[in-house]
Amino acid sequence: MPRALQIVRAAIRHVAIPALQRRPARERAERAQTALEELGGAWVKLGQALALRFDLLPEEYCLQFFRLLNQMRPFPPEHVRRVVEEDLGQPMGQLFRSFDFTPIAAASIGQVHRAELPDGRVVAVKVQRPEIGDLIRTDLRVMRWLAAVVDLLTGAGGWRASQIVTEFARWSEEELDYRREARHASLLRFNAQDDPLEHNARVFPSHSAARVLTLEYLEGVAVIDIVAAIRRRDTAFLADLASQGHDLKRIASHIVWNTLNQIYRQGCFHADLHPANLLVLAGDSIGYVDFGIVGQPARRTTDSLRYFAQSLFAGRVELAVGEFMRFLMPSRGTDTEAARHDLLEALGGYIDSPRVSPDGLPSESVFEIDMLSLVRKHGMTLDPDVVRYLKAVLTVEATVKEIDPGFDLIGHENRFFSRLVRIETAEALTPDRVGQFLLDFRMRIGGLLDTLEGVPAAENKLAGAAADIGRLQVTSALAIGGWLAFSALVWLSGDQALRLRSLFRIAALGGTIAALVLVLLMVWRAPRRGTR
Repeated sequence: MPRALQIVRAAIRHVAIPALQRRPARERAERAQTALEELGGAWVKLGQALALRFDLLPEEYCLQFFRLLNQMRPFPPEHVRRVVEEDLGQPMGQLFRSFDFTPIAAASIGQVHRAELPDGRVVAVKVQRPEIGDLIRTDLRVMRWLAAVVDLLTGAGGWRASQIVTEFARWSEEELDYRREARHASLLRFNAQDDPLEHNARVFPSHSAARVLTLEYLEGVAVIDIVAAIRRRDTAFLADLASQGHDLKRIASHIVWNTLNQIYRQGCFHADLHPANLLVLAGDSIGYVDFGIVGQPARRTTDSLRYFAQSLFAGRVELAVGEFMRFLMPSRGTDTEAARHDLLEALGGYIDSPRVSPDGLPSESVFEIDMLSLVRKHGMTLDPDVVRYLKAVLTVEATVKEIDPGFDLIGHENRFFSRLVRIETAEALTPDRVGQFLLDFRMRIGGLLDTLEGVPAAENKLAGAAADIGRLQVTSALAIGGWLAFSALVWLSGDQALRLRSLFRIAALGGTIAALVLVLLMVWRAPRRGTR
């Protein structure tokens, strides 16, 4: 009950009263930010999640929520000791050679301490705040109640507050269990194990549990410190950074490249790319910490996101809009054609002349904000997997533009996709991949033959068609393999004149011709079988 009263007081003072006084939207957004920071816990996390929901909230609120601070006062050493010893089941003296009880960072859910393992390895130990789980679950119950009231008052609009709170609750439960975060960290580390540009902190399972997570301590320069130095024009800090061999343009390039690689190639990406979670290591390799939020969309969603991005940056706006519409859930009042028209204008305008943000965000982020605002205007909502994707993309774009204002994001993404196609084509032609492809093809055809031969009502015609298909198995497989080899040779030839668009045209033409040939052969052969 005291927590509920605290929430009600903050809502009345910072939200209801400014609304009744008809304060300007920007001022009301600032007061809402103050209320969330005052309540702390899950409310700060909710504000940070809503900062990305331009499809749900007015732009003023989202931009203001980007400034939410996830900083809390540290909790005392005796509480740290109690949580560690309860979860790990041993005294602190046996677990660690040394442990610094002054935290490196203190956030709403936990805080991080520097320590040494008995073998001397330096680690970062993340310890959860005592009773934070109970507090967040209490907050979530209040949020669900408030969301139900909002849904009742607003009726069936383009979105339901209950759905937003349910998705947020799922994210929060993930963050409360450090074992899940350990799995995220281990997966990202495995995916990038041979990548010199990306280093994900190693997990120490023997010193990790539900409320304690022990990670490799990364020695590097925090990206948030670099951004802060650039903002305050600290030439001494930047000169010292350069003297250590670091280059701002290279740092920005590596951050973007790693993110694209995680999203489009690995299918698992760090979705909380706040500058405080990124470190610059030797050789401008990027180190990653805090793996509480990770995106793992289905393979089909990843492919769709990739097709959207490639189409957009290649100037094929209609294809990009068509793909983006797949991620949207319309309401009963949505005019889909009007929404498509507005999105076409927004994307077309962005390609022709990106506009500059009045709030310091890069033009690419402004373009995405414009799109999400249109989603809200037409009463639609976004797929939750795409929200995590946009969270990663928007954060990275804003960060790299701070580090290198002249960074060519579109050119960088086009180069990445060109290289990705070459890599995937080469991998597809390795003996094991080709063998697997041919085996899959044969098994699918075999299943089709079994189905056709098992239908007694059309035994003669279908059996004849099955025989024809059987004869075409090897021919089709060889044709497809030859087409893949030809496409790979064209792409790997190094001829810069043969761009990605040309390759796609060749692929489409070859596939169409092959399909027509197969259909004609089947049509030609089937009647002959039937008249015998």
